[in-house]
Amino acid sequence: MESPVAESDISTTGPQNNQVIDDLQNQVGGLEIRLKQALKQKRELEQQLADVEREKDILRDETVIKRQTKQLRELESENQRLRLELQITANSVEPESVRDRELLSQTAVRTLKKLKVGKQSTAGKAIDAFIKELQRD
Repeated sequence: MESPVAESDISTTGPQNNQVIDDLQNQVGGLEIRLKQALKQKRELEQQLADVEREKDILRDETVIKRQTKQLRELESENQRLRLELQITANSVEPESVRDRELLSQTAVRTLKKLKVGKQSTAGKAIDAFIKELQRD
């Protein structure tokens, strides 16, 4: 910035010289004040920027948390669906095995009648052992 004072004014002496010096000192003082204000504004802007960065991090963390929560809910839903499916499968298998046991027992009784032997006979005990082996597998 150029000084409003010309070179010829600097060579003058006396009150004019003092006036020029006072004007320059006032200009320097004004510039110092503006510099302090600019530095204060800079610090405030830096603080605002830091606050915005923190908010951005918080929002990003919230987004991650929301995504993870959604995935967790989906996994819980899948887990619940699989448990229900397993329970249905277990319930459907159980009646079949009960029915199979009853059929085997009825077959054993019919076979014993055809052979005309009782349950306590050696043949009856052999058939019962055979049925138990089939049920174990």
